[in-house]
Amino acid sequence: MELTWQIARDPLCVHRLIEESDRAAALRSATPVPRRRLESTRALVGRGLVHLGTQDGVPVVTVTVGAVPSFDTREAGLPDAEHPWYLQRLALAPHGPEPLLGVRAARHAAALATAAGADALRAEANPGITDVLGVLTALGFTRHATVTTGTLHRTFLQLALRPDPRAPRPPRW
Repeated sequence: MELTWQIARDPLCVHRLIEESDRAAALRSATPVPRRRLESTRALVGRGLVHLGTQDGVPVVTVTVGAVPSFDTREAGLPDAEHPWYLQRLALAPHGPEPLLGVRAARHAAALATAAGADALRAEANPGITDVLGVLTALGFTRHATVTTGTLHRTFLQLALRPDPRAPRPPRW
């Protein structure tokens, strides 16, 4: 079945897909369901950072990717990168028609980052959701720090990229 990517325009559709995915992941992993804020989803969609994958017109996967960090990079323990991009909010329809949608979404994010000239793709994941960590590490992401704050556990990962030499270089501030 063909997967078609587009920039998401409907924050409610994206938010529902993320919440469904979160509930399914929590059931699989016996971890708490994360709290998601619709305002955050609206802001990310409004900035054009959310990509929605559809099959036969039905939303089945979403991923947010861009140059804006989704976490405090000082606590992440990640190697230096000149132009990192960040993968966040990777979500799959719980009963989606294809088992490799998460792999395809992570690859899509890496391709977007590479085309934009990024030299690294960074992510934050719940270490209790081992299937997500397994997908990311199988794709070449390296685990770095795992941080615990109260009951919240977060693992930070990074994928080294070879930037597209034709991509415009972002300014160095």
